[in-house]
Amino acid sequence: MFYTELKIESDLNKLTEVEHFIDNLMTDFNIDYDYIGIISTPLIEAVSNAIIHGNQLNKSKKVIITCQLSNKNMVFSVSDEGNGFNFSEYLNKEIENRSNNGLSIIELLTNKMEFLNNGNTITYEVEVPIQLNNEREIILSKERKDVYKTTF
Repeated sequence: MFYTELKIESDLNKLTEVEHFIDNLMTDFNIDYDYIGIISTPLIEAVSNAIIHGNQLNKSKKVIITCQLSNKNMVFSVSDEGNGFNFSEYLNKEIENRSNNGLSIIELLTNKMEFLNNGNTITYEVEVPIQLNNEREIILSKERKDVYKTTF
């Protein structure tokens, strides 16, 4: 399993760093670019929500994005430093009656979406074919040890 993390300021201009993060994942793990929308759309929505609604565009507050990869699953987590929100009330509404379209998009495109830490963290899973063998895992762990932490 691989784990990687990105920490950004709560500034919408920092979404370009998230796009680079996604590009690196796509390249490093030989993910076919046919899957770019399944990976990027929910992540950009989650980070945008964290910046705008969670941290209220306060640049002194951070958004932390993590990704864990194993087999065909990528588990993403996005955390903010805001006050959280009543996610139970949100989840109890029918999807067509929800006011937050961004969260609805995330829910429709992903598996196992859940909220943690009073709503400050959203986690979700996407299934994509990751083409990585043990030799490539060892090379990546040596080349990018500042980015990737590995567990075998």
